Amino acid sequence: MVALTSFAEDTRSCVTRVEGKRPSLSVRASSAVFGFAFILAGVGLWLMPGLDLTPMILLAKMGVSILLVTGGVGMTQIATDKPRKELHFDERNEQLLVYEGLPRGRKHVLQAINYEDIGRVDVSASALVVKDEAGEAMVTLPIDGNHARLDAIAQLRSQSILPS
Repeated sequence: MVALTSFAEDTRSCVTRVEGKRPSLSVRASSAVFGFAFILAGVGLWLMPGLDLTPMILLAKMGVSILLVTGGVGMTQIATDKPRKELHFDERNEQLLVYEGLPRGRKHVLQAINYEDIGRVDVSASALVVKDEAGEAMVTLPIDGNHARLDAIAQLRSQSILPS
């Protein structure tokens, strides 16, 4: 019963996951393989001897190698884990907590905002903005779709942060 209660509290407290969804494992694996292959091809192009080292051939080699290395670095970035942000409600301490996901499933708190410091919350189709009483943005988080927007509104209303 305790595990079920803990699970229910964890699932209820998480409002939105931002920064989009991760690509599938096959996309990440293939982008890593092709990315490193492009980088090696860009470097290997200079290791191959040429018949004639005229300025035009050197310029073409330089252009192709820059394109290959840039494309390879871009493809390897698809495979890397990006930090993901989550917004949680701490009912016990009456705070909004902004978590950042770390590798290996760890998280740390980036920012804690007390409920009484919140002046206004704007929830649009693409972002959730928490403002103070002066109207300045304390936290801006992109929202990942309409379902996350509706979930955020429901959570804010349940905490009496948004009016009904």
